[in-house]
Amino acid sequence: MSFFHPRRFLSLALAALLCVLPATPIFAWGPDGHRIVNRLAAERLPASVPEFLRTQAAIDEIEYLGPEPDRWRSANEAELNAAQAPEHFIDLELADMVGKLPRRRYDFIAALYATGLTHPDEARDLRPEKVGLQPWVTNEVYQRLQAALREYREQSARHADTRAAEAAAIFYAGWLGHYVGDGSMPLHTTVNYNGWVGKENPNQYVTSPGIHSQWESVFVHQNMKAADAEPFVAPLKTLNDPFEDYIAYLRASSVLVERVYQLEKAHGFEGAGTAESRQFTAQRLAAGASELRDMIVTAWEASARPVPAWHEPRPIPRSTVPRSGQQ
Repeated sequence: MSFFHPRRFLSLALAALLCVLPATPIFAWGPDGHRIVNRLAAERLPASVPEFLRTQAAIDEIEYLGPEPDRWRSANEAELNAAQAPEHFIDLELADMVGKLPRRRYDFIAALYATGLTHPDEARDLRPEKVGLQPWVTNEVYQRLQAALREYREQSARHADTRAAEAAAIFYAGWLGHYVGDGSMPLHTTVNYNGWVGKENPNQYVTSPGIHSQWESVFVHQNMKAADAEPFVAPLKTLNDPFEDYIAYLRASSVLVERVYQLEKAHGFEGAGTAESRQFTAQRLAAGASELRDMIVTAWEASARPVPAWHEPRPIPRSTVPRSGQQ
């Protein structure tokens, strides 16, 4: 099994976007979709989370931060761009070759290289920058949010000024929303991210690049508003295991990859599209908003757990250290 990986997120369609969208790099949902996901999530935070997260200023900031990681994808910040580009996607067909996905980023990277040794024909495709690191950055930013909310709790208990902790938590919530939004977009979970590349293509889905930006950026910009996605936002739920829940969320998104290609084949992303393509897009944006809201609420609840005391390693008593030559 070998997959062709053209340069990610670059296609001739991007040039056309410059005429209709702001002059920033367009990746993931595009700025419109990411703003919709973040705003819907922020507006639906329950009263159980702190009030500072539910103010109009916080909602506006979280919305603004939806596209933030895409603002780091300029050639002017080449090293940052290269380092964080794989965090926007995961090709599950390749990632699953390692078996159960580990919780830690570097364990996954090590597993990829180990799998490459046993599958030398696929070793080139099993590099982390080609497979993607989406669930790991999401979990790491989630835990940043959890830590910031814990600090807010501690400062509140001391009757200290909480404004800095509030600003940090709002930033992390907005930053988190970008990756959660990416995960709701099925083409961020597959090798078929911008044209069908699998050897088997019996339904003759489009193989040339363009479907990715045509749907998530141009179509969303022209046709979708938050009000379209609002009716599809799911009821609130607290997550028992945010990492495993997020993996399940990505898999639910990946199941819909072929549906994207079916809609494209029916010209569903051209112009105003079709009723089916508009509803499908609204449902995916709502899925992102629902997951983001649930992760923010879960982070707040988890931030109440006490942190185990940290101790330096205890030194070995001198009397137990063998002298030179002793066994």
